[in-house]
Formats: sequence, C-alpha cells, structure tokens
Amino acid sequence: MKKELRFFLLFLFFFVSLILQTTIIPFFQVGGVIPNLLLVLIIFTALYYGSGVGGAVGFTVGLIQDLLVGRYFGLLALSGLVTGYLTGYLEGKVYKENPLVPLLLVFSGSLCASLVFITARSLIGSFSFSLPLVWRDLIPGAFYNTLLAVFLFRPFTWLVNPRPSPGVDPVHMYLDYRG
Repeated sequence: MKKELRFFLLFLFFFVSLILQTTIIPFFQVGGVIPNLLLVLIIFTALYYGSGVGGAVGFTVGLIQDLLVGRYFGLLALSGLVTGYLTGYLEGKVYKENPLVPLLLVFSGSLCASLVFITARSLIGSFSFSLPLVWRDLIPGAFYNTLLAVFLFRPFTWLVNPRPSPGVDPVHMYLDYRG
C-alpha cells in the first residue's frame, strides 16, 4: 500500500472516530465513564510515528474536540499534546509487536491525559482534584480505553504498518539451496 494512501486512510480513520466519539460512543457510558476512542488512536499513532507526530496529532485532535464539544477550550489539546509526545518518546524503545505493550501504553496514556486535563481544570479554578475521583473516574476510564484498544490494535497496525511485499527471503533461499 502506498504511503499517501495509508495517510489518507489514517486521516479517514481519525475522522470517522471523531464522528463516533461525539455521537455514538457517549451511549456506551458505564458508571459515568465514557471510552475515549480518539485518545486510543493518538497513543497508537505516537507509538508508531514518534513524539513529534504524536504530539502534533494529539494537539490537533484535542483542539478539534475542544472546538466541537469542549467547555474548557485548549485543555483537550493540551492533554492530547502531552500524552502523544510522551507516548511517542517510547517509539523506538519498546517492542510494539507484543500486544501487551500497546495495551499498557494505552492504560498509562489514558491516566496521563486524564491527570493533565484534571490538573489543568483545577489550576483554572473550575474543579477540585480529589483522590476518590482517581478511583471513581480515572482508573475505570483507563481500563475502558484499554478494552477498546484490544479491538483497535490489529486494524490500526495493519493500516500504518502493512506487511512487506513478498520478495527474497534469505532463510528460505538458504534452505532451498541446501536441498
């Protein structure tokens, strides 16, 4: 698959996810916790493309969310930027083909994004941070995003990292030569 087509499909994936996040996904609320499909995609993008792209995508997607549904303009952009950048920093340092690694990163990235968002809200005076909030909202939200990531990891991996085209395989060539 050509690089341009992959980027177009990735953009389309984010666009459809934005529509789903703002229309249908709020109906899947469990105990007051709504999964964040866009945050999962930001974390996956940062994992595959690095901190620069992860931060830029996180900021852009967060800003679009702020424009559409945010009451506190810029907070989702800030949390997306920080989460995308920090996750992208690990791009070359973790073995992303192991399915547990992206899931752990989604869990920790969800906690990071929520902590940045809540801390910023408390700094502007519209919210008071409390430890029961962490147990009631942040950790269940991170688990919910991780559950969502279980179903999104393979399609996203296929989209950004398609299998290489068949070519010369040195191992099979050596085995065929040996007889």
